[in-house]
Amino acid sequence: MIRTTSLVAFSLIATLGLAPVVPQDQKKLAVGDATPALDGLDFVQGGMEDLSASGTKVLVVEFWATWCGPCLKSIPHINDMYQSYKDQGLVVVGVSDEKRSKVEPFVKKRGSEMSYPVALDAEKKVAEVFMVASGQKGIPCAFVTTVQSGQTAGKVVYIGHPMAPEFETAVRLSLTGRYDPVLTKKGQPLIDAARRAIATKNYKDGYKRFDEVIALDPSIFAPIAIEKYEVMLNVEGNEAGAKAYAAELLKGLVALGDAAALRDLAIELSSDPTNKSYDYDLAMQSAEAMLKTAGKNDPMALATVAGVEYARGDFAKAVDSQKKAYRIASPSRKPAFKATLDAYELALKKGAKVKVPESAQMSGGSAAGPAETVPAKP
Repeated sequence: MIRTTSLVAFSLIATLGLAPVVPQDQKKLAVGDATPALDGLDFVQGGMEDLSASGTKVLVVEFWATWCGPCLKSIPHINDMYQSYKDQGLVVVGVSDEKRSKVEPFVKKRGSEMSYPVALDAEKKVAEVFMVASGQKGIPCAFVTTVQSGQTAGKVVYIGHPMAPEFETAVRLSLTGRYDPVLTKKGQPLIDAARRAIATKNYKDGYKRFDEVIALDPSIFAPIAIEKYEVMLNVEGNEAGAKAYAAELLKGLVALGDAAALRDLAIELSSDPTNKSYDYDLAMQSAEAMLKTAGKNDPMALATVAGVEYARGDFAKAVDSQKKAYRIASPSRKPAFKATLDAYELALKKGAKVKVPESAQMSGGSAAGPAETVPAKP
């Protein structure tokens, strides 16, 4: 499940060694620059779409390897995002510089848990114009780029770890043309300051910094608002304060009409396993607000309602809502919706919760845990 997590101790773990040296005659790559070409990739699964004609709005190029532990942790997160957003114009390409004999069986074994296109970069030409040019030294590393209608390339809006909350924010908001990398960069020092303050139990100052960054743009920084809630609940242990803040946050998101953020909040309040307690009433209000915002024929909104119903033990209602979501889901998403429906029906039969397939669960936010990297092999 993708979820927004409290990243009190969040850090992109620094890797050992020096960053790759970019030759003086090689063009550097940074956020805001044009996306480099993906020439020379050898696909072991899927292929490169014609971006100018496919309706693609966001392209994610993620560098990984079969031997990379942190990469294996990020695969379910990326896959869930791909399944959630591909119908809205998201294309993902996983790039490895390993041999086909290593990558192909790995991808086949993963099956539906790694359903996005995967390619080989044997000569490291793509890694050179992405990883080396941007000075990235560790994997997994994701590059998020927007693609304008009728164009085959776009601009890079995010470079970093695919498990960081900022990664999904970049993808989710870019799909609706609302992501602002300049504003995100402006807010990062405040986020870092908030996390440092909270790490020393200076909650008052940490919350103040969080509020300052959220005020820059409540939609872009909705994951930070949820992070603040998690800190209140799980770290400070202020359950009453967390509940009051969640109610305030819900009102703000309803006013914004941000369906994706309302889904994130519904999941957070009902089923994030890192939370010490849940607020099913507020979670249902958030899910119903998402349904009202997105429309009664939005399958993800219906699935979100079903997820909250399931979380609070209303298995019959969850089955009913998930059936509606399954019926109207696009053909490519039906297997995931069906897997969830099967789990709910089994729970109804047994009268107790059962394991819901991870790739089939509701999604929203970043995966839990520190965003670790390992040095990319030279």
